[in-house]
Amino acid sequence: MSVLKKLYGKVNCFFAWLDRLPLWPLGFLLMAVVFAPYAILGKGSVFPIHDQLDETILTYVLNAKYLRTGAEIFPEVMGGINASGMQPSAILFIPLYRIFSVFTAFLIQYAIVFAAGFFGMYFCAREMTGSSILALVASACFAMLPVQPVYGLSVMGVPLLLYSFLCLYQKKHIFLSFVLLLFFGLTTHLVLIGYVALGLWALALLVMLCRKQLEKWPVLGFLWLLGIYIAVNYRLFAELLLGQSSYVSHREELVNDALPFWDTVREVFLNSSQHADSLHKYLIVPILVLLAAEGALYRKLEKTEKKRYLTALAGFALLVGIALFYGFCKSPLVVDFKNRCSGFLRYFQAERFYWLYPAGWYLEFVLCFSVWWNRRGGKLWQALSVKLAVLCLVLLPTLQEIKVNSYFYMSVNQINNGSGVTGYISWKSYYAEDLMEELEEAIGRDMSTYRVVHLGMSPAPALMHGFYTVDGYSNNYPLEYKHRFRKVIEKELEKSEATAVYFDTWGSRCYLFNAATGNAWMLGKSLDIVYENLELNMDALKDLGCEYLFSCGEILNAEELGLELMGYFETETGYWGVWLYQL
Repeated sequence: MSVLKKLYGKVNCFFAWLDRLPLWPLGFLLMAVVFAPYAILGKGSVFPIHDQLDETILTYVLNAKYLRTGAEIFPEVMGGINASGMQPSAILFIPLYRIFSVFTAFLIQYAIVFAAGFFGMYFCAREMTGSSILALVASACFAMLPVQPVYGLSVMGVPLLLYSFLCLYQKKHIFLSFVLLLFFGLTTHLVLIGYVALGLWALALLVMLCRKQLEKWPVLGFLWLLGIYIAVNYRLFAELLLGQSSYVSHREELVNDALPFWDTVREVFLNSSQHADSLHKYLIVPILVLLAAEGALYRKLEKTEKKRYLTALAGFALLVGIALFYGFCKSPLVVDFKNRCSGFLRYFQAERFYWLYPAGWYLEFVLCFSVWWNRRGGKLWQALSVKLAVLCLVLLPTLQEIKVNSYFYMSVNQINNGSGVTGYISWKSYYAEDLMEELEEAIGRDMSTYRVVHLGMSPAPALMHGFYTVDGYSNNYPLEYKHRFRKVIEKELEKSEATAVYFDTWGSRCYLFNAATGNAWMLGKSLDIVYENLELNMDALKDLGCEYLFSCGEILNAEELGLELMGYFETETGYWGVWLYQL
């Protein structure tokens, strides 16, 4: 028994020693493991396509192409789109797409986002909990979340931002903090997370002022970040404050949809929302149990423990408040008001505070756990090895969620089984470069001298190859162009009310929607699509400058529409099968 007791004591001493070590270098090991499949798969790698490979990545590609040219129009998209309609989420990454191939640039961007997420969370959690092990757990879970790297650090940079604030508040690492704020400002966007960061920072300054604790460094940090956002988004400020936009945006016709308040609050609280997957729902009960237990023992806690507990209470209140605010923003009262407005108030998404959820929930969990973790005593339940065992046990459901939803899992699954089993569409298959080359050769003209349009398929592969299109995906293009494009599909929209509502009330996807395949744009060669009695206004399409149509299926009444079939094209690796028509 004495031998076991000594061994038990040594184990606890080892974990106590480990908890004081700088464990952040393990982040490099995690990165090596996570990114190894991409080295194996190359362009056979898989990434979520929606809003990433089919749209946002193109904002980097086009801005890189016209970097330092001062171009106000990008002629490749929608017959020529204003540069403001293709603004990237993180301008610092634009040069990557000028220097490297698109695939390499994307992987480098992802690696930077992953690293910033891991190390930012590690140092932030270490600062708040005093534990290297808890910091390592939080940072590993956080970095593995399926966050889309095209949005820069809008999600993954939150811990980095908080760490900078804490350093300025404590008057340490001043220069580093300002460098990190510059990095954050250049790798995020004002309308995604910037206004949230500035708003909460301003609120913190107000609280500090009321408590007579306001110091110069947090104030200067706020002004520094604000100045960065103003410099990066000067066009947006000119448009909003000075009315200098050269066109009326299609967002003027955007119709916001109302959602049931409590159902929405519950859904966001449990699962977060679009582009900010936090996979945190299995952490909620442990957090509540810890808060309740530690609250019952509050009087027995030491001063540092009380401070952490109160911080955890405030953090949980913030997380609840974010869900309530989201529900409020989506409530009929607010939505009706927004729909009656014009301009910025109509389409501004104030509810994006939920982008704090991925960082917020993991910080909250380890902060709650740290109150118990840092207590020492002779009782069994105070032993560090017991606490670590409880931590692992409690985290198991969350770790399973993270595993099956991570990019790493997708990549390993793809290596082991291939697309035939997984159903994943790889980078190579989606962009289908060999297929695009065949289409380019079939047309046989300089791609800048004509325009193409797509039926049932995304225009992103063609744009990535270098084709010029009259369709496209943009969250800010001229309303006048939307109306012109609508004339092309007007009769088809009359046949399908749901498709008409989708186009008319949102319209960011300016595609050849129709009654047969609705608003689908991912119809691959395996589906054998056929279009009958298609009614497109070809004169209106020609007025947009279009000369060729890429269709995912055969158009049986092509001759009636005045379309000449130039052939059917598909490749072994390409996802698409394209019927090429000339107008």
